[in-house]
Amino acid sequence: MSFIFKSIVVLALVSIVVVTAKAKEKTDRALVQPGEVHELCMGLEFGKRLTYAFKSRSAMNFNIHYHEDDDVLFPVEEHLTNEKSEVFTAQSDQDYCLMWTNPNDRGQWVNVVYEVR
Repeated sequence: MSFIFKSIVVLALVSIVVVTAKAKEKTDRALVQPGEVHELCMGLEFGKRLTYAFKSRSAMNFNIHYHEDDDVLFPVEEHLTNEKSEVFTAQSDQDYCLMWTNPNDRGQWVNVVYEVR
């Protein structure tokens, strides 16, 4: 085989691997109105890792929580931010929710990229 042909085959295989790896990544986008919330919820088993990143133009209150009977528990306490990039590891089998609350006087877009491993 010629060098050029081998190079094309290698590039094609690398491209397939990159596309396959990116296919697991998901996105979410929402316009959060003033005083309203947006939740992105998912079931995670113990030890599963949620890699997430988000950005909004203005700061919003963000937390990660889950419900246990009548209680709401916050493994990531609410805090004001307009962007974050973190890895969250589930401490138990739960339906976890990422939640944004808009304290601003105008609607704010939040753009999220996440992946569970």
